[in-house]
Amino acid sequence: MNIKVNEETMDVPADLKTIEDFRVHFNLAEKKAMIEHNEVALKPEEYEQTALAEGDQILVMRFVGGG
Repeated sequence: MNIKVNEETMDVPADLKTIEDFRVHFNLAEKKAMIEHNEVALKPEEYEQTALAEGDQILVMRFVGGG
């Protein structure tokens, strides 16, 4: 399945059915990140309910601390 992640087209496994599957596959589940799906910012509780489909656009923004 082809999706766009941070403006880059990627071929991801077809068994990634939800945003939560995407997060686990790319090791994002334990990291602080905000995810947009087709230009809609998602709440963490929406990750398991939000389906992935061919051509979807995902934007992942990680939070980095500093000082």
